[in-house]
Amino acid sequence: MSQIEYLIGVDGGGTGTRITIAKLDGVELVRAEAGASALGQGIDKAWANITAAIKDGFNKLGLGEVDFARCAVGFGLSGVTVKAWADEFIAKNPGFGRIIVETDGYSTLLGAHNGDYGAIIAIGTGSIGEAWLPSGERLEVGGWGFPTSDEGSGAYLGLKAINHVQRIMDGRRPLTDFGRKLLSITGDTREQVFAWMGKMKQGECASLSPVVVEFGQSDEVAKSFLLDAGQEIVNIASALRASAPELPIAICGGGLSEALRPYIPADFLATTSRPQKDSCAGALILIAREYR
Repeated sequence: MSQIEYLIGVDGGGTGTRITIAKLDGVELVRAEAGASALGQGIDKAWANITAAIKDGFNKLGLGEVDFARCAVGFGLSGVTVKAWADEFIAKNPGFGRIIVETDGYSTLLGAHNGDYGAIIAIGTGSIGEAWLPSGERLEVGGWGFPTSDEGSGAYLGLKAINHVQRIMDGRRPLTDFGRKLLSITGDTREQVFAWMGKMKQGECASLSPVVVEFGQSDEVAKSFLLDAGQEIVNIASALRASAPELPIAICGGGLSEALRPYIPADFLATTSRPQKDSCAGALILIAREYR
């Protein structure tokens, strides 16, 4: 059995995969990216993109092909809450010496609070709320997956946007610049819109969210979508804090979470923080604490 020499953190979501590589001291050496690795998009696809990103990372370090058996990997992956997917993912381990598989929500939490207790609301392609209490109890809110959950996320806004397209085309809503921009993406005939929806998975749906954000200050419909998303974030927080009112919550997720801040009720927003580190760093913390 090979001795572990490298620790790797993997953040895998519906839009992309981000990895970081460290030695046993847990200090990041390099980062790399590849395509999506949310388990709901396929286990083989997830492993292909994860291994591609890891190989790219080692190439950046000038190490070429590194034996996976010398690597211990912490995963924060979208879709792990579906046990069948998680079990299949673990069973298809391509040879890594040690793996720990957790939700992307938990890796985001570890990064946000630098390995300490607390809670997060992660807003990206999808969404989830997670808490880790000093008692050791873990709470999860949302995270049921696309298309029935992901409240407040890019996919959530995308679903509202494609429904808006349908209403415009039916004459149920007036055509504005916001609608014209959406139609330029989805097509402006029923046939084209049906074809676009036929290919619509979580990532494609979330690709409409930047248009909603773009028109948030100039279009009342777009603004209403963003305000709805902001309220959904509050709803997730309320459930997380139901048994721990003072629970520290970090709102995470990069570009979209920042864009949504003006649409989140200010009194609630004042009780939250920004994350200390990201989900990729959290995944590294997850595996590194096994080797301290």
